[in-house]
Amino acid sequence: MPTPVTVNRITNANIYMDGVGLLGCAEKLDFAMPKAILTEHKGLGMAAKVEFPAGLDKLEAKFKWISVYPQVLAGISIYSSHSFQIRASMESYTSQGRVAETPVVGLMTAQFKEMGPLSFKLHEQVDFPTSAVVYHSELYVGGVQYFLFDALANMYVVNGVDQLANFRANIGG
Repeated sequence: MPTPVTVNRITNANIYMDGVGLLGCAEKLDFAMPKAILTEHKGLGMAAKVEFPAGLDKLEAKFKWISVYPQVLAGISIYSSHSFQIRASMESYTSQGRVAETPVVGLMTAQFKEMGPLSFKLHEQVDFPTSAVVYHSELYVGGVQYFLFDALANMYVVNGVDQLANFRANIGG
């Protein structure tokens, strides 16, 4: 018998900045997730080149605000970190219809690094894009933490396993 298919869908979210809800203020958010830096290895006698992990790349979040909001403008100093929380509901569907709704929560600590430009167009909403460097990022689905990344603490935890524990021990930090 074939395995039944379950389809998960996330089609909306809310953003909080320093605990203040920004419901309806953004059109889009690119949530920062860890990205590997790989280095190529090619040696004599090997039939192919390969890549191996060399670390993790810097994280960046991008926001597309649909207007100018004072609560966002008040925090765009490049010297201040902000706590961001992204909350969504993941719906799961089978042939029986919607079978579950699960909370999805993303947490980030970030500093704005790029603001604007403001794009003015006749009869259209003003876009206000911003980007932020992210020092800390976590993702939870149904209350379970799937990853935690903290650049300044040398922490990278995936599904409860500390990926950098030996690295920190080996360098004495």
